Amino acid sequence: MKSGRAQVDMIALYEELGSYRAVGAILGCDHKTVKRYVELAGEQGQLAPVRRRARITDSFAALIRARTEATKGKITARRLHRTLRAAGYEGSERSLRRALAAEKDAYRRRVAAEGRVYRPWVSAPGEWLICDWGSAGKVPTPAGPRPLSFFCSVLGYSRARQLTFSCSERFGALAIGLASNLEQIGGVPAKVLFDNPRTITASDVAGAHVLNPDLVRLASHYRFSPQTAAYYDPESKGKVEASVRFTKSDLIPVDGFGSLDEANEAGRRWCERVNSEPHSETRRAPDELIGAERELFRPLPPERPAIACGEERKVDKLATIRFASARYSVPHRLVGEAVEVMASDRELTVTHAGVPVAHHALLAPGEASIEDEHYPTPAPTGVRALRPRTEAERAFLALGDEAHSY
Repeated sequence: MKSGRAQVDMIALYEELGSYRAVGAILGCDHKTVKRYVELAGEQGQLAPVRRRARITDSFAALIRARTEATKGKITARRLHRTLRAAGYEGSERSLRRALAAEKDAYRRRVAAEGRVYRPWVSAPGEWLICDWGSAGKVPTPAGPRPLSFFCSVLGYSRARQLTFSCSERFGALAIGLASNLEQIGGVPAKVLFDNPRTITASDVAGAHVLNPDLVRLASHYRFSPQTAAYYDPESKGKVEASVRFTKSDLIPVDGFGSLDEANEAGRRWCERVNSEPHSETRRAPDELIGAERELFRPLPPERPAIACGEERKVDKLATIRFASARYSVPHRLVGEAVEVMASDRELTVTHAGVPVAHHALLAPGEASIEDEHYPTPAPTGVRALRPRTEAERAFLALGDEAHSY
């Protein structure tokens, strides 16, 4: 039985050519088939009813639908095949796969028609900044290739985009990225919307998110209200999701960046370009609209908070810290103290109370960078010092270096 589209094409060709055999030769069917459908169509152009062939899965359609709805369209044919075999199904997994695919498609259409209602999110000037992380491949470093990410944000009203590249997605990197983005826009919006990684939400109670204490301290420093999106709901922050996709397609090169500095410089130039071009939604450049927002922004604090100066580490009894599985020395006086570590793709800087106390080249995992000036004693040599106990021993060692060597 030909589908409705095939019948329409067949009748249209017949009206054009006027020959059953010519139409059959073009469509690859018998001329008698063409004649039958043309005659069935009649003068009023009614198509022949499409007869559906019975399938071996028809008897189990209710069970297939029930399992599809119970799993929200996630069940696979292989898993469902076991259930249907127990219910008496004797067909193949391939036949079941076809029936399940059709049922999943119907389920998605029902959900789209009966489920979530979408409407535009209109943000007031100075109200919302929406943030998210994006992946930018890897960047070569002395410690080997490291994942490169970018912290991206977009203002809800003007659609101005900001981003900062980083080799980490820990809270310290997030705080640095947010501080940098706020400095780029020149103020602090009333609310900042985040996703739900562990750096943002520690847990949830009855669906209400419990914020990370570090985020609460960061928000109190900048005086904004932190908000979080629902779990597994990227559509609730679609503006920044679209910005992340646009960044990946328009900024990130296929071969990646050669260094973190190169990535940040490329990101700065890219933001200047896209913020000066008309946005597809507002038809105005974000640089033009952000002027109305800046009047409503809260002023930036004079200094960044300590958490936005790097990742926190505690100095161990060896007067060292560990970062990316490598060991770095700091001044001995800081043993037991907390310090902040900020790393690029080439070097590492350690600060204490906002003052830099150590600089090191970035090392590969398992290596150590030890500076002699960080310790009050010379470096160990592995040779035990001589300790004379008698007058004869002291007199012998007093002869000089040869006596010590002996």
